[in-house]
Formats: sequence, structure tokens, C-alpha cells
Amino acid sequence: MKLFSVTGLFLVVIGISVVLFSCSRENRKKSIPVQHIEIKGKTKTDKSKIRLLEAYFDNFMRKTGYSGAVLIGSDGEKLLEQASGYADFQLRKPNQVNTPFQLASVSKQFTAVAILMLREQGKLSLDDSVQKFFPDFPYHGITIKMLLQHRSGLPNYIYFCDDYIHDKDHMISNSFVMALMTIGKPPAYYPPDIRFDYSNTGYMVLASVVERVSRKPFADFLRENIFEPLDMKDAFLVNQKDTTSVRKAFGYQYRKRPLAVVFLDGVLGDKGIYASVEDLFKWDQALYDGKLLKPETLDEAFMPLSRKSTARHNYGYGWRVYYRADSLKILYHAGWWQGFESMLVRIPEHRTTMVFLKNTKSGSLPDRDSLINLLY
Repeated sequence: MKLFSVTGLFLVVIGISVVLFSCSRENRKKSIPVQHIEIKGKTKTDKSKIRLLEAYFDNFMRKTGYSGAVLIGSDGEKLLEQASGYADFQLRKPNQVNTPFQLASVSKQFTAVAILMLREQGKLSLDDSVQKFFPDFPYHGITIKMLLQHRSGLPNYIYFCDDYIHDKDHMISNSFVMALMTIGKPPAYYPPDIRFDYSNTGYMVLASVVERVSRKPFADFLRENIFEPLDMKDAFLVNQKDTTSVRKAFGYQYRKRPLAVVFLDGVLGDKGIYASVEDLFKWDQALYDGKLLKPETLDEAFMPLSRKSTARHNYGYGWRVYYRADSLKILYHAGWWQGFESMLVRIPEHRTTMVFLKNTKSGSLPDRDSLINLLY
């Protein structure tokens, strides 16, 4: 006697396969390594909120298979710190809280602070034109302040370099891009100071100004003036070779193979910094404590282009700025590049810090607003 028709048997096989695939996928998520850092000692924050944070991230990482690291801090204390997934999927090397990740556009705030440090030293003014430092620069009427606020109108180097450069086997540098702009003169998108237009090129130019004024490679300036003084042990720039870089996470598109280094990786200022969540907590605390810049300078950096809370493109110097309906001021910046995603959130009123770093293109970052609502 036949128990199943051919069609029935086919449907049973399909059903079993779906169940097995679902179980396999769930098991893979559960098997992803997770590093929990126990936060010891007393804390000023309500412990029930800490337990809510822990539950949120345990659920988030289990459901999404998150590969990266997270850190939440408040009033100088770490409330939660953990890592999950792999820095190297091929070698099954787990991510840790001291794993360096490519920060992508979160690097821009370091470039902005470097510029502001030089201004406090009297070595430049935000009203200086680019021609003061690069006399042959062919785009006139652009000031340092316009570059900081994405109001230069400059063309995107990521696109025009792809058009001009045929040998893409070697990383290019800031000086190469500056020379290419001087010779090739790719058309500007807008006249200066007409509108906000997010510009990676502008922050590449700012890093080049730092090099010209300090007479040091941008990587050396950051290391000597920011990374080493703040004990950011895991931080380095993409074009550096040191003992830290061997521990870095690789960026992945779909966890099959790491994305290859591309010729644009060597351009700095808009991206290029690797750092861990622990590094970024030190960085954030140093800004609160005035170790790098005067309070009045930071106040200026965090002043949005528009005072309207509904403005879409509120931007200071290297930070995005917005106000919630309850007037709580939020400073943040996100980034993505070659499989990496990053976000750093600051809430000055509560001295709160949120750091999210991941090294896979698939999946999402934790929801910033949900976490803010959970805390406040």
C-alpha cells in the first residue's frame, strides 16, 4: 500500500528541508561566539536599566547573528560591553571588545578635532581659504569652516578617481587626489556655501591641511596628539603597519570571504581609522573631560547648522546633531565602508555614550532611538 503519492512525498521532503534549514540557521546564530564583559563595582545607573540593556542585546545578537562589538556608557561608567561574531570568519577568530574595526565616516570627527586643535594652537583659522595651504587648488571661495560643515560643493573623489585612474592595484594617497584635482579639475557639484552636501572629499582636504600645517603625515599627527595621549591602544590608520593591525577585523559582504583592499582605502580624513569600542569610549570621555579641546571649542563644534529641530541635515564639525521632541540633544555619526558599519552616539546632558561597530554588510546596527528610549 502506498503511504504517499509522489506529490505528497515531494511536499514532505520540502517541509523537512525547510525545518532543517531553519534549525541550522538558528543553530548558526546561537553558535556565534559572544564575549560578555562583566561590569564590576557600583554604578550610579539604575541596575534595572542595565538588565534591560543586557536583555536587549542578548536578544538582538541572537536574532541577527551580529558580528561586531557594542559598548554603552553613562557618566564615565561602562554599563554594557560585549562582542560577538568573528573578526576572521575563515580562521574562526572571534571579535573581542579590543578588536579594531574600520570606523569609516566616524573617522570624520577625529579629522575635525585635529583641525580644531591646530586652530587652538593659532596655526590656522576656520575662515582661512584652502588656497592659503594649497595655492594651486583650483576651487576658490572655500573655507576650512565650509569643509567642516559639508558646504564646499566639491566633487566626490570616490567617483572621479574611479573615472580617472585605470591602475587600481595600488592604494592612492591624499596627496595623489589633491594633485589629481589640481590637474584634472573635475567639476564642482555646487558653488561654495550654497547648501549642505555631504562631502567625503571635503574631509580628505581637511586631513591634507592637517598634514601641511603640522608638517607630519596625518597618521602620525593623530597618533601623537590623540591616540597615544588617550591610551587608545587599538587605534591605527589603514596605511600603517604595526602590531595592532594584525588583530583587526576583516570586512565581509556575506561572510564568505573578506572584501579585498581597494585603491581608495589609502585616502584618509573621511575614513581610514581602525579602533575598538574601548578606544572610542576613551575618546568620548576625553571630549567630556576637556583633554583635547577647550569646552567653548567643543560647544562650537556641536552647534548645528540650523537651530530648527526638524532640519534634515543638521551638522556641526564632524558630528550630526538633532533634537528629540523633548529637546534632548543627540550627537552622532554613522559610517560604512567595505563591509564595515559603525555608529557613535553621544548624549551630552547625561554624558551617555553608545558605540556600535560591525564587520559584515548583512544585518543592521542596533536601533539608536530604541536604546535612548530604554535609558530615558
